Parts: sequence; structure tokens; C-alpha cells
Amino acid sequence: MTTVRRIFKVNGKPFFPLGGQSTNSSGYNEKESERAFEVIKLMHGNTLEIPVYWDIVEPEEGKFDFTMVDKLLASSRRFDVK
Repeated sequence: MTTVRRIFKVNGKPFFPLGGQSTNSSGYNEKESERAFEVIKLMHGNTLEIPVYWDIVEPEEGKFDFTMVDKLLASSRRFDVK
């Protein structure tokens, strides 16, 4: 029997995600997400899951608004969280 070794990598380096989930059943809220990033860092975490609902990204068929996603990515970079 062979040994299977699975290693999750980010940017080519092994990565062990330690984190949490923010407001799973409610929509995006900038103030709450900012606090969630702060809490993850206080916990020495490196990963945060925040839901992005399609009806916010595409409020009208064929019209897209990625403002929320851009803000989340900016916060992720600022807090150095995946």
C-alpha cells in the first residue's frame, strides 16, 4: 500500500489554514468584516471565510458590481489573511 501525502500550498509553499468564518447566514457588512479580520489576527489565524452573495455582485442581470469583493480583498491583504 502506498502512502498518500497531500500538502495544501499557497504561492508554492505549504500552508496550514487556521481561521474562522464570518456572518455565514447574513450578507456582507463592511464594519463586521473589518472586525472579523481583526479577531482572526488576534487569534493568530491566517484564513477568514466571508460569504459573497451573487445578488449583491449582480444586482441586475448583466450589471456587475465587484466593489464589495474589492474591499474584502483589500482588507485581506492589509491584514495578511487568506
